[in-house]
Amino acid sequence: MTTMWEGVVSGAVAGAATRLIAAPLDLVKIRLQVHQAPMQTPEFGERLLKAIVRIYGEEGLRTFWRGNVAATGLWVSYSGIQFGCYQALQNTITNHDHKLSWIWYSGSGAIAGVVATMATYPLDLCRTVLASQGVPKAFPTMHAFASHIYTTQGLKGFFQGLSPTIFQIAPYMGISFGIYSTLSDISSKHPILQAIGNGAVAGFMSKLIVYPLDTVKKRMQMQGIPRHEAYGAAIPRYTSSWRCAHDILRHEGVAGFYKGTVPSLIKSGVSHSCTFTVYEITASILRRLHDKD
Repeated sequence: MTTMWEGVVSGAVAGAATRLIAAPLDLVKIRLQVHQAPMQTPEFGERLLKAIVRIYGEEGLRTFWRGNVAATGLWVSYSGIQFGCYQALQNTITNHDHKLSWIWYSGSGAIAGVVATMATYPLDLCRTVLASQGVPKAFPTMHAFASHIYTTQGLKGFFQGLSPTIFQIAPYMGISFGIYSTLSDISSKHPILQAIGNGAVAGFMSKLIVYPLDTVKKRMQMQGIPRHEAYGAAIPRYTSSWRCAHDILRHEGVAGFYKGTVPSLIKSGVSHSCTFTVYEITASILRRLHDKD
């Protein structure tokens, strides 16, 4: 059985590895999500290939890893906390002789996701802003952005968009862990190959289901944040997530909730596959080391 601390370490390692692989898709997804132009208009830069070519041509290859300090810190800490919390919940249930099921897996995943989100949210906000701003940069460094937020909004500014984020992350992680763990229970003949496949399925399906909530979350995070006009007008301030969703539906239609869907689904499938695979490998190594002691 994997301990909570083994889960924390394994999750942190998995988060770091996944970040390096998924960063380019994450940046493209965020750029498309926070652009307010309707998808059918030429200024949107709508297609995935067009967006990638434009970003590469105007900003260079390195920009696909922009905000990597904040993002890597986010993925390492978030993944470590999430897997540690999830493992602790699973161990508690097992110790009380309860049979693990889809409900337990999903509930534990949802709780772990919410706990990790609340603990790392300021890093998530920094990651989103730095990835979405384009060039010329409104905030050249994470410190510049943090100073701007603190000066203009105070400490509460680092938590803008937290409510819709929690509303999105609970079902996202619940579905993700539920699918992955249930599929993993079916067979364990080839654990590494299964982790790759099960992780991809879990990531793809969970992201597809909650994607509109993710778009609202990104808009709420970016509200009032300045950026170059070539990358879309600044997101206005909304009184609530419902107001933001209504505004998207009114001006952009249902399709507005699904901007960046292709890179997001690819990124989610790849990142979940990588995360669960690296997690399982690292946890297995730690268990063997622990058993030797």
